Amino acid sequence: MAMTQLPVGVWARFLAVCGGPAQRHLARGATVLSQVAALGRELESLDEEEMRRRSLSLRYRVRSGEKLESLVAETFALVREAARRTLGLKHYDVQIVGGIAIHAGCIAEMEAGEGKTLTATLPCVLHGLTGRGVLVATANDYLARRDAEWMGKVYRAMGLTVGVVETQMPPERRRAAYACDVTYGTAKEFGFDFLRDRLAQREAGAGVLSVASAPGMTGQRRYFALVDEADSLLIDEARTPLIISAAPATDPIDAERYSWAARSSEQFQEGEHFKFRRENDQRLWELTASGRRLVRALPKPAAVETLPLAEIYEFVERAIRVSRDFVRDRQYVVREKADAKGGAGGGGGDGGDEVVIIDEYTGRPGEGRRWREGIHQSIEAKEGVTVTAATRHSAQITVQEFFGLFERIAGMTGTARTSSRELRALYRRRVVPIPTNRPVNRQELPAAVLDTQAEKWTAIVEQVREMHERGRPVLVGTRSIDKSEHLSQLLTAAGISHQVLNARNIPAEAQIVAQAGQAGKVTVATNMAG
Repeated sequence: MAMTQLPVGVWARFLAVCGGPAQRHLARGATVLSQVAALGRELESLDEEEMRRRSLSLRYRVRSGEKLESLVAETFALVREAARRTLGLKHYDVQIVGGIAIHAGCIAEMEAGEGKTLTATLPCVLHGLTGRGVLVATANDYLARRDAEWMGKVYRAMGLTVGVVETQMPPERRRAAYACDVTYGTAKEFGFDFLRDRLAQREAGAGVLSVASAPGMTGQRRYFALVDEADSLLIDEARTPLIISAAPATDPIDAERYSWAARSSEQFQEGEHFKFRRENDQRLWELTASGRRLVRALPKPAAVETLPLAEIYEFVERAIRVSRDFVRDRQYVVREKADAKGGAGGGGGDGGDEVVIIDEYTGRPGEGRRWREGIHQSIEAKEGVTVTAATRHSAQITVQEFFGLFERIAGMTGTARTSSRELRALYRRRVVPIPTNRPVNRQELPAAVLDTQAEKWTAIVEQVREMHERGRPVLVGTRSIDKSEHLSQLLTAAGISHQVLNARNIPAEAQIVAQAGQAGKVTVATNMAG
């Protein structure tokens, strides 16, 4: 059960021994607060040089074998004072307790706005003193860069180095970032760098990485990982495979086969020529006897005629599945290739466009990701863009497997309680709800249920209009790109000025987010708004 405030005095000491699992962590954290406060008053009178000597002393004691647990209060007090001097921010008591829970290997559940970014500096400095490397996994490159630059002042004041790994970063800069005491980045970049290390060692004849703490070609170390938005990353995306693919020799006639199947699929009617069924959580579209007869009767190019009949059926079934299960601007977008030259003319098949997967959890483009088993090529054929060659996997790992390589792992999020059983079962991490610094004033209004989609959209527009006219900033979350753009059209027709935040306008993302909280601003976003 979550506590509304931190336990104190005798009650804290009692709960530290006899309380429930989450209560014990909170109570133990609360008992350290008095030590942190006492040390903090002493540190306020120290000059910068003495502060640096205290930090270096902590590093020496850790590397001389002193246990981290004996240094928690002193380290947290120093970090708190360093943040006050460099950022003008002083950790609240609840943030200190959150840092203690994270150090203990728990998932700290902290409400939005309670300062998880600042809280993270506490355990990161403590583990960074070991010199064994700390990785902080954020939701995206923007947050990784922001947090590294913002909190970097605190780390440097403590004598630690801080780096950031971003998607387009070259290998030499990655190695420099991983050599830092604390490294920010996304879980996907960390995972792909692990795979690159494994491939490089395999090519060098060194075999596959088997020691979690051994650095590879990028210098990545796997000692302590702190995962932001832990429930989303460790549960929702736990089984998402991170894959490095290598393209085989291109088969020039494959594109013709996929294109023929895409054109032909339009002639098949559900119920008469194919049927849908579900098997083991998979959606399957199968040709009926009538559908197979139609396949055999269709005119076919030479590239298709040479295939066995069973494979021709598979091409058509795949095209039917793509036409019904994969919707443009929901699961994927079609955009101009980054390296395409402007001025190409005539239609969508000019080779200048590509199909890019939209990550279902973040709403962001899944750069470099491709569907397997011909699905990606079928979508390319459906959209009339150049059909690319199928890929083979060179290396693969899931998010769950990657974080399983670390000696220590912890997390923080605003919404972990509903996933507490899964986090306990998969990672043996306990969720500890951290009380808010002040009572929560946010009101949760009841859900409104309407009869039709049209009524729902009308109600949304009217509610946005009401809030907008009162000068309140409004954020409307949508499930997909096409819904965000549909709502944008309705708001435009209603004369309501707004911004749209989805995977189509990533270059303007930071500017849109920066303005979203201003009076009267209306922002329509997919789940990438998080």
